Amino acid sequence: MILTGGGRDPRGNPLPMVEEGPFPANVDPVRSDESVSRGQPPLTLYYHLIVPPHVGQIMNPNSKVKWLGRELEVQGDVEPWTVQGRIHHYECSLKVG
Repeated sequence: MILTGGGRDPRGNPLPMVEEGPFPANVDPVRSDESVSRGQPPLTLYYHLIVPPHVGQIMNPNSKVKWLGRELEVQGDVEPWTVQGRIHHYECSLKVG
């Protein structure tokens, strides 16, 4: 599931998140970080997401992904990958924690 929208309007009011999906995707673990600092989550997990073009076009840096009962935040931009001049898929990094 993809959660899009969110953020704030020009007056600073919160915008609702809209849930769309489910969609086919490939989610691979990348790394994890442990923290002993106060106020930080004890474990942060990072994933790599690959989605088809029709899914990547609706995602943005404010999007979130629901996967296996977890809500993952998009980190940075959702980038298109082209093959022979056509968009083949989109990729981005995800973070939980």
